[in-house]
Amino acid sequence: MITDVRELLPLYALGILEPDEANVVERAVAGDAALAAELASFQASADLLVVPVKPAPEVSTRLLASIGSGRFEKFSARVSTLYDVTVEKARELLALIERPASWNQEAGGISLVHFDGGARYAAADCGFIRLEPGAVFPPHKHLGEEASMVLLGNVRDTASGRLLGPGDELLQAEGTEHHLICEGTEPCIFAARAMNGIEVAGAPARPTKPSL
Repeated sequence: MITDVRELLPLYALGILEPDEANVVERAVAGDAALAAELASFQASADLLVVPVKPAPEVSTRLLASIGSGRFEKFSARVSTLYDVTVEKARELLALIERPASWNQEAGGISLVHFDGGARYAAADCGFIRLEPGAVFPPHKHLGEEASMVLLGNVRDTASGRLLGPGDELLQAEGTEHHLICEGTEPCIFAARAMNGIEVAGAPARPTKPSL
């Protein structure tokens, strides 16, 4: 039995034993100081074989996005409320931010991602808006209440003069008008929900929402 356990020690140190075999090793080691010392030696050698590798930032971003909302996880609950979706769905939506194919490129340094909100906001335009540094989301009139929240960067609201940063929210009543400017050296990304859409230059601007 001792011989069999000794054969299992290097595999235990590498973490590749089945649970029942690992239990055998742990019970044997607990009662035998010599076995414990031998296992410690194997574990020290195994530690030298495994060298942690830190992935490149872009790889980390894609990995996090593939399993959830990544760097925007802290906004999941609030995005859930903003769009009337589950937290799990909010995470899926936030993950779209990290996928270049999700964005529709518009003129003037503006990019958009559109999607459907939950039942409560079925009549609303829901999505993410990205502005490059210095870009302006054009003057527009709200045809219903608009709620937005900044996720990244700094956005200047021209109606109030406020400079909004990550986590800041802005609520606009029906009939109000404003435009938004990305200030600073990094892009601005904000989540928006506009009931009944908006009007730009006197014409309704209601995007077609693709299936995501």
